[in-house]
Amino acid sequence: MEDLLTKIAVGLSGIGAGAYGMYQKIKADNRNNKSAEVTDAAWHQVIATLREEITRLSERLAAVEEQNRKCEERNDSLHQEILDLKKQLHLS
Repeated sequence: MEDLLTKIAVGLSGIGAGAYGMYQKIKADNRNNKSAEVTDAAWHQVIATLREEITRLSERLAAVEEQNRKCEERNDSLHQEILDLKKQLHLS
């Protein structure tokens, strides 16, 4: 009878150890899932921030290109004025 109780106790201990091992495995998986979720959320935030920055820089680039175009027009106008003044000096 004691031998049977010992076998039952050993069996229950084995089942308990197995159940505890499965519990730890599930717990670790849950931590990995939470870690993956946090990492994914962080990457999504980085991507959103980069998209906003690209939009801002694109708008800024368009403004700078417009200013550059206006400067080139003024330069061309000034260059033409200089040529006209040179012609007047040579004619006078």
